[in-house]
Amino acid sequence: MKRIIKGKTYNTETATRICGWDNWDIDPSSCSFEYGEIIYQTRYGAYFLYKYAFTNDEESSQTITPLTPTETQEWMENVTCIDLTKHIEEHFGEMPEAGMSESRITLRMPDSLKSKIEIFAKKNQQSLNAWIVKTLEKSIAYERG
Repeated sequence: MKRIIKGKTYNTETATRICGWDNWDIDPSSCSFEYGEIIYQTRYGAYFLYKYAFTNDEESSQTITPLTPTETQEWMENVTCIDLTKHIEEHFGEMPEAGMSESRITLRMPDSLKSKIEIFAKKNQQSLNAWIVKTLEKSIAYERG
């Protein structure tokens, strides 16, 4: 399915399926029609939610809703029919354990570098802090090999 929303294309054919569910996953014996929700990520990193419902009488419903990374993570955390822990940490980094404290640091950098990373953070629909933390986590994972 392909939709253009606010001048941007969202296409299930060219995006990567991240995770999702449908009623066949839950209880196929009680289904008279198929419905579900799937999270996709475009090749440029944007997330969207594809919802569908297909009935036997040729009526169907399909929608695409663009999501911010925060909305995507919240959706994954709230889906109770499947465990999405692996997908959450794959896309948003390792989550701190409940009760774990956070540290605050002061980081000095040239204004030109700050401007560049602000552009990347905005492009990924993330706060500057979230983008820096995710980038550092990816760097550590890469170094561990």
